[in-house]
Order: sequence, then C-alpha cells, then structure tokens
Amino acid sequence: MADSPLLPPAAVRGMTLLDRAAFRRPLDVCALRVPRDSITAVCRLVKAQMLRVPALRPVQQAEELEPGLAGGEAGGDAAQKVVLLDPGQVKDEDDLPWPGLRQLGLEPAASFCRLPLALTYENYRADAVLRAVLPGDQDGCTSFSRVGHLIHLNLKEHLLPYGRLIGAVLMDKHSGVRTVVNKLNTIDNTFRNFSMELLAGEPDYVVDARENGCGFRMDFSQVYWNPRLCTEHERVVALLRRGDTLLDVFAGVGPFAVPAARKGCHVLANDLNPESARWLRHNVQANKVAERVQTFNMDGREFIRTEVKRAALEFLTEKPGQAQMHAVLNLPALAIEFVDAFLGLLSPEELPEGSHLPLRAHVYTFTKELEVAEQSVRAMLNANLGRDVAEHVQEVFMVRNVAPNKLMYRITWDVPREVLCALATEPARKRPKIDE
Repeated sequence: MADSPLLPPAAVRGMTLLDRAAFRRPLDVCALRVPRDSITAVCRLVKAQMLRVPALRPVQQAEELEPGLAGGEAGGDAAQKVVLLDPGQVKDEDDLPWPGLRQLGLEPAASFCRLPLALTYENYRADAVLRAVLPGDQDGCTSFSRVGHLIHLNLKEHLLPYGRLIGAVLMDKHSGVRTVVNKLNTIDNTFRNFSMELLAGEPDYVVDARENGCGFRMDFSQVYWNPRLCTEHERVVALLRRGDTLLDVFAGVGPFAVPAARKGCHVLANDLNPESARWLRHNVQANKVAERVQTFNMDGREFIRTEVKRAALEFLTEKPGQAQMHAVLNLPALAIEFVDAFLGLLSPEELPEGSHLPLRAHVYTFTKELEVAEQSVRAMLNANLGRDVAEHVQEVFMVRNVAPNKLMYRITWDVPREVLCALATEPARKRPKIDE
C-alpha cells in the first residue's frame, strides 16, 4: 500500500527513544480561499473532502496562511478564510464540485490554491505514532487500561525495548495522564497485586476511579483493580434487591460491595490483602455507606466458615421476607477451590429438614478448555463440591476473553441444603475429565 502523506514518515520505524522532531513531514495540500460570509455553505459542500488532522484546524484565517499561498492573488485579506483539503481526495482543482461552488460565487482562478504545510508529532494520534514506530510484522500496542491518572500496560516481550517510548507517547496523547506503568509478572494469587515498571511520568500510584456511580481510591501498586470488569460488577449488582445481604469473599477495594450498599443491601466485605482491606474501608466511608457495610481482613475460607455462617444463622432467625443472600467469589484463579467451604457450613439442627436458606453464589473462574468451556466450568464446580449440583445452577456466563486461550467465566448457583449440611468428613472427588 502506498505511503499516505498523512502518516508519520517511514524513517521513524524502529525508534526506541522518542524523538518528536523526527515526525516532521512536509505536506502540500490543496485549499480554497473563501469569503467569510460564504464559509458555512462552502464547508457543507466540501465537508467530506476537508483535511482532518489532530491539532490542525481545517478552516483558518486567510491572513494566517497567506504568505504560503500559491495560485491565488497575493496579499492577505481579513475578510477571507482558507479551507484545507485532504490530499488523498483532492489532488487538483478538477476534484472539487465546481458547479455548486460557482453558485456560491467561487471560481477556480481566484479561489483554488496550493499550500505547503508541515505535519509534526502533534498532528498524529497515539495509535498512528505507535504503528509507525513499532515492528510492522508483529503485534503492536493495541490496548491498555486507564485508572484515573494512570495507564497500565501489559507489554508482550517483543515490545519491551519500546516500553519507554510507548509510555511517553501515551502520556503525551491522553489528557490528564501522569503515570504509565507496565505489568512485570502475573498477578500474585495471595494479594492480587503485581510488580510494575514505571515507563513514563511520576511514580504516583494512588489513583481515583469512578465506576457505577461510586468513587474508589486505591494504591494501584498494592491492590487489584480491573476497569474492564465494570460491566460485570454492574451486572451482578443489578441482580440484588434492597434488603438483600451481599457476602463479598474477595472484595478488593469494593467494586461489588460499595454499589450494593448504596442500593440498600447489607454487606459483609472481606479481603486478605491488608492494603485492599484498608482502601475498602476508605471507600466505604467516602461513599457514605458505612452503616450498611462490615469489612474484614481474613482468609476467604475462614471468612465463609465464620462470618458467612454467622450471617446465615441471623438470616434464618430473622427470616426477612423475600430477601436473599448472595455470595460473590471473585478471585478467578482460585475462587472455585473455595466453594468447599460451604460444605457442612450449617448443622442439620441449624438448618432442619424442610428449611431453606436462600443463598446464591456467584463464583468466578478461568478456563482454557475453549471448545467445552461451559462444561468445564460446571465440572470444576462439581469436582470441588464432591457432588453434582447441576439442578441448582442458574447461569454459566462468559465474562471476558482474558487471552487467546483463556476465558473468564461466572457460574451462578443456589447453594442447596445438601451442601450446607454435608458431612465435613466427606471427601471431595477428583475433577472429572471432560470429553472433547
């Protein structure tokens, strides 16, 4: 494909340290000199042919550009404006709709001109700069996450030599960004945070984010936060009703807990990471829902066996009408292994035959068995419970594609009495093999 005159110069390919001056590129464009009182009608007529380049106005005052004009009468005219035209669509005067322009009083000899310009680094979007610089035969830098003033990348190995350039470009091109970081390793499954490398800007990791009408503050370097899960947080909170109880086993800084409390739910929110627990408490206070949220800093299984059990017994005693209990286990790498904590949670005396605890669990997990993803998620749940609970599963939902061979799922199921009152000594079965 021919090199477009509106793309950065080919010479920047392979640059690893950002040299903004190297992006300067001469550009000759066709233009129209238009009387000020006709500019609106002319722009409407040539709208599809106007030059659209970042940081460059397609309509400018004639006196600002007159020294560079060629093909029209010399001398500035304060009553005129200049319309810049896309060189890919207008190469000479024959490419313009002169019948319509003549009706507006324009003639080629007086109105058509050529103008030498220069595009600079400021005239290119971030994606155009990065496509021009990074290796053309490999995957580029196509996505990132932004949290407040911070951009978070997960660079593939072949892009690591370009990390500082990528960081500088993203900070230049995105207003309000002060910090750009690259994730260095996989998420720690204990505290769900990761090491990071500062690519550009200042090492300011305390960020503010908004999600589902709530504000969240956190130290991004010490906690887990993924803005791509915003829709899923909203989706689950929408399932809750005022008066329900939310048991958030791996609460993080509160993306489920805080909006649920604002909706009128009673919330027990827990996280093992002390930093997550600290920011969770901060966000509960900042969003003014402290009267409806209890926070904990303990192991998830211990939280289920103690605090969830206590909440269940209170629920059974109070029998609050149509209210329901919801347990959320959002630690996809491990959460499915924690469901065995529900086994034997209550004794047969605490939940007599014929009694019912309306407890619905929303458990997140990963699967690499793409062809049989839903079956594999169901099998993982059954294996960790040591029994088939298929009749109690309400939904198996694919949340997002995490990687080319890795999917994130949520399985929503009602925890039955046979699980809640199971004998604690019952051995869990091994995970069954899934037939392809």
